[in-house]
Amino acid sequence: MSMLKDIYDSRGNGRAVQVISECFILPEGTEAVCYQEMSGDYLVYVLEKQQFHQKYSKRDERRDEILEIARRNTGEKLQKEPKGKEIEEDRRKDGWEESQEDLQMSGLIRFLDADTYREKIKILEVMKDRLDDHMLNNMAVSLDLSLEDGVDGYAYIMSELKIRSRFEGKRGERL
Repeated sequence: MSMLKDIYDSRGNGRAVQVISECFILPEGTEAVCYQEMSGDYLVYVLEKQQFHQKYSKRDERRDEILEIARRNTGEKLQKEPKGKEIEEDRRKDGWEESQEDLQMSGLIRFLDADTYREKIKILEVMKDRLDDHMLNNMAVSLDLSLEDGVDGYAYIMSELKIRSRFEGKRGERL
């Protein structure tokens, strides 16, 4: 079971990390995990695999909850369900509350995971009011773009996405 591309949260402080690769610590050959923080200085660490699993838990369920919160906070029209209230109450009981950083990170992850340029455009539009220079730069880098000083990063990325979406087709159409 590969851990690559999985997002994990620290059991202590809830900060997100992403697994870069599974590796071995030499000379003993101990299984290890190379991972990177997804906020702050984006530091990279290596930890014995067993210790990693003790310290971090996979985000799958919380990621979906964070995306749901982000959609509500950004004005996407969603029907309110009692289930959402129950999730909020459970979170408060556990002492976990969403932060602005978590919302931004979930938006960035959605952007990076989007399969088409059209999806990226929709995500970028929803995130418009929450974007900062750091987020815009990460998005630009994922598209092999460079944001110059004095350039409106949002407008530049949006323009590039619209151009690319014109040439986007279903995979296999041109083969």
